[in-house]
Amino acid sequence: MATDTGIAFWRTKTPWPDDFHNRGYKKWAAEVRDFSDIWWTQFRKRLHDWIAIRPATYADVTERFVERRNALSEAWAMSCVPFQNLNITGVTWAQVGAFADLVGEIKPMKGLPSPVFTSKFCHFLLPKVFPVVDNEGSGNRWPRYQQYFEHVQEVWTSTSEGTRDALIAAMTKAVEAAGAQMNHEFPMVNKIVELRLIGRQHPLG
Repeated sequence: MATDTGIAFWRTKTPWPDDFHNRGYKKWAAEVRDFSDIWWTQFRKRLHDWIAIRPATYADVTERFVERRNALSEAWAMSCVPFQNLNITGVTWAQVGAFADLVGEIKPMKGLPSPVFTSKFCHFLLPKVFPVVDNEGSGNRWPRYQQYFEHVQEVWTSTSEGTRDALIAAMTKAVEAAGAQMNHEFPMVNKIVELRLIGRQHPLG
């Protein structure tokens, strides 16, 4: 199964955490999302650590973030806050995409907005709704983040209920093998599909 292969590949990577960010999701869920300068300074470092900013500079993304700060706050309130208790299966792009599209303007690009930057920025804030695009893991075959978002939805929708149950059980076992109970904040659907795509990108053997 591609998800098993994805888990195996994940475990070969350092410093990718062996709990698949389970502890991280719990910590991030408690953070304030006020788009202030203090918030941005800390958040920007996380984006850097997750290799989402390069080749842009801190100065590049900060200038563009500040220009969009008020719009981001408004878009967050309108497009994200109402769906905080849902996951990607309970929303449409039309409902949440305005925030993601605005985020895509923060990183300067010569061509299309970066789906990697957009996905990681949004994922940290609302991980159950916004899935991650990763060049090394899943590859980046989606020029626009909307395409990836809808692909994740399609992959999960086309998976049978029995297979979904088995995947959730396997994911829970893999996470809890790291020594902590699965957190409520863990983005189960998005993580399973991400690992399935990683498995297809990096088949064993």
